[in-house]
This record gives sequence, C-alpha cells and structure tokens, in this order.
Amino acid sequence: MALGRATIGEVATRVVSAPHVAAKVGYMPGLDGMRALAVLAVIAYHAGIGLNGGFLGVETFFVISGFLITSLLLAEWETSGNIDLRGFWIRRARRLLPALFLVLLVVLIFAAIALRDEFTAIGADALASLVYITNWHLLAVGSPYFDPLARPSPLQHLWSLAVEEQFYVIWPVLFMLGIRYIGRRGLLAATVIGAIASLLLGISLYQPDSDPSRIYYGTDTRASGLLLGAALGLIWRPQPQLHTRAVHGRAADVGGLLALAALVLLIVTIDAQTPWLYQGGFVLVALLTCTVIVAATHSGARLMPALLSGQVMRWIGVRSYGLYLWHWPIIIVTRPGIDTALDGLPLLALRVSLIVLLAELSYRYIEQPLRTGSLTQWPQRIIHALQTRAPSGMPARGMFVALTLVLVTAACSSSLPVTGGTGQLPGATSGEVAVAVTVTIDPAAFSTVAPGTTMLPAASTTPLTTVTAVPSSTTVASVTPSTVPTVAATTVPTLPPIDATTAAAVQRVLDNTVADGSIPGVSVTVRIPGRAPWQGVAGVAARGAGGPAMTPDTRMRIASISKIFTAVVIMQLVDEGKVRLDQPLSDWFPEIVPGAERMTVRALLQHTTGLYDYLEDQRMQSKAYSDPARRWQPAELVKYAGQQKTLFAPQAAGRWDYSSTNYVILGIIVEEVTGNSLATEMRSRIFTPLALESTFFADDEPIVGPAARGYGRGRDQTAVSMSFAFATANIVSTTADVARFGEALMAGDLMSPTAMDMMQEFTSGKGQYNMPELEYGLGLMRSRLLVRDLADREQSRVVGHIGGFGGFRSALWHAPASGITVALGVNQGGTDPNLLATRVYSVLLVGR
Repeated sequence: MALGRATIGEVATRVVSAPHVAAKVGYMPGLDGMRALAVLAVIAYHAGIGLNGGFLGVETFFVISGFLITSLLLAEWETSGNIDLRGFWIRRARRLLPALFLVLLVVLIFAAIALRDEFTAIGADALASLVYITNWHLLAVGSPYFDPLARPSPLQHLWSLAVEEQFYVIWPVLFMLGIRYIGRRGLLAATVIGAIASLLLGISLYQPDSDPSRIYYGTDTRASGLLLGAALGLIWRPQPQLHTRAVHGRAADVGGLLALAALVLLIVTIDAQTPWLYQGGFVLVALLTCTVIVAATHSGARLMPALLSGQVMRWIGVRSYGLYLWHWPIIIVTRPGIDTALDGLPLLALRVSLIVLLAELSYRYIEQPLRTGSLTQWPQRIIHALQTRAPSGMPARGMFVALTLVLVTAACSSSLPVTGGTGQLPGATSGEVAVAVTVTIDPAAFSTVAPGTTMLPAASTTPLTTVTAVPSSTTVASVTPSTVPTVAATTVPTLPPIDATTAAAVQRVLDNTVADGSIPGVSVTVRIPGRAPWQGVAGVAARGAGGPAMTPDTRMRIASISKIFTAVVIMQLVDEGKVRLDQPLSDWFPEIVPGAERMTVRALLQHTTGLYDYLEDQRMQSKAYSDPARRWQPAELVKYAGQQKTLFAPQAAGRWDYSSTNYVILGIIVEEVTGNSLATEMRSRIFTPLALESTFFADDEPIVGPAARGYGRGRDQTAVSMSFAFATANIVSTTADVARFGEALMAGDLMSPTAMDMMQEFTSGKGQYNMPELEYGLGLMRSRLLVRDLADREQSRVVGHIGGFGGFRSALWHAPASGITVALGVNQGGTDPNLLATRVYSVLLVGR
C-alpha cells in the first residue's frame, strides 16, 4: 500500500518537479509520526504480537493519502489555475514503482527457488500488482484476508496499494472537473456524499459471520477513508497563522489527544470479527484520523506535534512505505514451526532486523535517489557505498555479511521441517513431509490407538498408497457406549440406476468444475428415491506430478456438516430423557462461559447464544495451523471464546449468529452426560448402525483408506490440528457415506418423529454465506438454491448444511419436495460449495 508515503516527495520543499506547490503545502512532520504509528500497528498485527485491530492502520493511511493528495492538487490549482495530470501521474509512478518492482522481483525469485508449487499463483499476484488491481484479483481467486489457515500470498498486502493507486488515477480527474465546474464547496459536498455512499454500500453488503473480504478489499467499500481525507484537504490548510489564539491550539491538542487515544483503544481491542466494524467502524477510524491530522498540523498546537514529530517517529514515518512493502513477505516466509524453528523474541528479532534492513536499503538507494531526480546515479551510489561504507556508518564488510545472512536465513527458513523431528523427502512442498507407506492394521490393535493419531497421507509427488481398511465393527475405545439406537444397518436394495443421460450431464458438471485447475478434485453422490445411488468424481486428490486421482472412496474433511452429526447425538439423548432442550448450560458448566444460566441446549443447537466464534479467530487459527500435532482440549476452546465479547444477548428474539463454539460445548455435554467420548458415541449411535465404514472422528480415530489433501489457492492446508474443530468440523468421510447419513436422517431413521420435528424448527435471519434465505434449525440449515428455469421454486428448497475447514468445502442438501439428496466435497477451500450444488440440482430438477 502507499501508506500515505506516496506524497512525501511532494510535501517536502526539496521536490524538484513542483517546488512551488510543495512549498505552498509545506512539510508536516506530525504526519510522519502518524504514519509511524500506523505502520507499526499493521506490522504488529501481521506478526501476531497482540494488536488485534492493527489492520486499522490501513484506514489511517488511506485518510492521510486522501488529505495530502487533495492538499497538493488544491495548491496546484490555486497557484496555476490548472492541474498537470501527466506530471502528477509521472511523479506517482517514479515515487512508487521502483521500490515495488524490487519487492516483486525478490518475491518471484524466492518463490521460484523455495515455493515452486505456489509460483504460478504468486506470479498471477505479481501481475495484478503491476497493474494495480490486486484487491479485485484477490477477490476473484477467493483469497480471504482474514483466513490464515494457509500460507497467504506474500503479495497479499499490496491490495491496499491497488486501492490507493486506483484513487490516484481517478481522483485528480474528478478534482479538476469538480473544482472547475461546481467550485470548491460543490466539490466538498460531492466528496462527502461519495464517502457516505461508500459507507452505505459496505453496510448493505455485510452479512454476519460471512467472509468480509468483499467489503475489506473493495475499492468502492473502502473509498470512504480516502474521500474523508480528501474532504479534510479541501477545508483544512495547516499554515502558520499570525493571530492564532492560544485557546484554539489547546483545543486542538485536547481533541487530537482524545482522538489518538480512541484510535489506540480500537487498535488494541477491536478484531476482524467485530460486526460494527463493517457497519460504520472504518468511517469512525477515518474521522478520528482526521481529528488527529488537524491537531498534528495546527500551528497553535504544542502537545500533538511534539508527540508525533520526534526523531524516531519521523525516521520510521519517512520509511513507512518500504517497511510496509517488505514486512509482509518477511513474515509470510518465517512462520514459527512451519518455516523456521524460531519463535517468541528470537523470531521477532529476526523479522524486525530483516524488515528494517531491507526498508532502509530501499529508502536510501532506491526511493531517495529517484525522488530527488538522480535516476541514473543510484547504481553508482550503491557501488560507492559498498566500497567505502554502508548506511549509517556500517563497514562495507559488515554490509556484505548482513546481506549474506539475510539470504541464507531466507533460504534455510523455507525448508525447515514442521513435524517434530521428521525429515523432508524430495518432492515435498515447503514445510511438509513426503511419506509413501503401506500399512496393514490389526483390528485388535484399535482399542489401544493413542488419541490424536492421524493417518492422513502427507504431501507427495507420487501416488499415495492406500492404507488397509479395518472392519467397520471396530471401536476406538474400551469404554462401554451408551444405548445404541435401534437402527438396522442400512442396506442398498437392488435398484435401477439413474438415467444415463442425467448421469452424464452431472459428470460433465464435475469435469467442468476442475477443468481450469483452480479446484483440484471433486466428489459428488446423488441419491434419488427409487434409484441406486450415483457417485461421480473428477480431478485429483493431491496436487503434484503423479498425484492420485480422486475416487469415490477418497476420504475428505466434511467440515461443518459435522455439526449435524453432533446435533443428532444430542437429539437422541433428548429422546432418551438424558438431556432437555431448554436445560440451562449452567446445570453442567456454571463457570464455562459468562451468562451460562441464560443459555440452553436449544440455543446452542440453533446458534442463538451470541457466543463468539473461536473458529473464525485469526489468532486461534494461526496456532492450530502452526502446531498441527497439538491436542486441543474442548474446554480451552470454549474458555477462549468466553473471554471475548458476546455478539448479542442469549436467545435474543429472532436473532441467530453462526458460532462453532456452540457445538464444541454440545460435544462436551455429550461426554459429560454419557461418560464416553463423543467419538465413541458417534460411532455407536451413527457410524456403525448406518454402516458408514469410511467415516472417522478425527483426531480421536485414525483415518484409514485413501485421503485427499486440502488446498487454498494452490497452497496445501492439510496440516492443521483436527482437535481444534472438535464436534464442529472434525469428521472425515466420503460423499457416499454423507449422503447415506443425510437420507437416513431425513427419513426419520435416527430419532423419534417428535425430535425430528423439533430439529426442523427454523429461525430466519438476515441470511449468510451467499444464501439470502438461509434459516437455521437445531443443527440444520434450510435455504433455497438458485436453480434457474424451475417452474416450482419449492423444489429448490433444501435442508442440510454446508462447511469449510482446512482446505475443503462441502455440502449436504436434501430437497424435501423431490426427495433428492446430494452430498459433495471439494479439496479447495476458496470456493462456494453451493455453486456446485446448484449446478447439480439444476441437472436433476431441470435437466440442464
């Protein structure tokens, strides 16, 4: 991002391209201090060292850029009566592009050496950065900003540079037309109206508990900060006033100090999941920044200029552009436990050293020479410096040693193994272990399998060897399970297959889904009443040369479809009189979460507790990904969520908000009531009675059989602790098993009719996850798929669940009107499973 530094060259009096304009605007050292605070907040947030709302520093930079650019344009208009658009854009390019080119070059070289599997995706990111459309590119390829369960692109942070550059291209033209035809006041009014329109658009697009990336990345939804800064530039000119009253200066100091304190408070306390942030919160940050700008540049103020104009703050501020450009790639390739064995203070020291060194070199030998016009002299300056002395007096030999250490550290950190003590085999991707083994398991040994044992195949460039399956009657614990429901094992009668034309059409849908390579593999099972189940697959279960093809037996994470399984066990306990739906949570765990006495089992099932969703928390997700072998205890997940702010009062009328925390608590309740593990209860109550032989409760049970690997934009996300998703997204299965389970559930085979009716008591809401009509029952979703040309829209109403976790997306939908059940899974996290579900149902219901 430009971080407001884009304008440093023009506000300094030494600018040679427009000295009269720069002199009229004047140098404002207080703004360098604001840049320093903003860039430090962003770096701290990305480094995960405690500032939950550090990303708000981006909004501060937007405001500063809007203010300074408009101040310069206004000064030029008042000086010459015109705007030199060509000169303006040339200065922008000369100021921003060289440092950006260097970052792109280094990142691409590093990717070609150490991140070969990601090189194509990173190359596309680099191309988007060159034409300043990174923000829209990231949206198009499905790269959420707040999803750390994968290695994000090392160029992801350039989204904000794209937003600013789009502003730099459009705003000078609009400014010139506006100031010429509607005057300064008219332009001010239009600018404020534009900021309000941007705010309202963001509010209209916001959906609770859905991915906010569209609002966060969008130029249109983030323009309010730039426009409010521009509005300030139209009305505030920080020039020395001969007759400034002291009271005005003191008022500016007090107002600025309060605004700065509010900004710091927001940065410390707010997080990416705070709903009001996307409903006006960014505008609040922008207004507070405007207040600080006025105080920092007021000629009568004393405290704020002194606070923000110190030597250290100005040093950081003038290098903020380089600090921002380099910090994200450095952090992304030095993830603790994944790319490097360092952690804590040693890792922080390494990161800070690399970021500061690279930013200083960029500032001294690229940005400064080009800003002052010495375009042809900077190579000679570098050679001369290396022959004599390094920046800040560092000996030339020391400079060479430092640079060598940087390169060696970067190269080594990308190849460190991530799983305790296990080596890396040739062909494995960075940070992963390649394994190819054949294992024959003695069924008798299953009773002693250690908790947390997982047999998912690791990344490899060779076909994965199938693990010998074990009999479905085997259990994973010696504990006697609770009463098994009287459900006979499902048998598939001899039924005619579905129409060959229909089967071929669905298969074409699957083939088209993987055709462009963005989705590695897909599996779908269709169950039509009176017909034999149909299974179709396409693509591969794991990327890489010789990677295994997706097969009907390939196991995949079913993500939040796991919630239905947990809900079924709870409803069975309700049938048995062991649990009451309106029983308060405090009956079991009075201290587990604040307000437990007001939360009921029904509220947990229906997401009406208002509890914070730990599974959407960036800090927690980062921990789960950085330590895949960690065994998370359900209680610690709930405790963390209980320490966060609740979204609303428990069981607020007509209000539900999706939270995986609810289902972790439900899993704990099952174990408390039965005295058995949730894994044992699920196997005895659901897996075994329905003959779900390819379904496993991870991490408690080993995954046997061929298993797919999960990806996000081509990056392997498989290595994540499944205990982190206990009871909410941890089951591994096949689409055939999931479809069989869904059909049995909707047929009433798993609980009493009364319990089944209660399970389908749906609460409507605003709609989430690109489903405007989404409702939630007791563990079930109900929605309507957007099937076109359907005469009876009721046929497109479906009941089931969607899910996404650890590089997989899934859906289980049953259409009551037709009785058709569809289960699907893809090993690509950055996609909407309902797109595929809608295409499949379109073929089944409409014929195309």
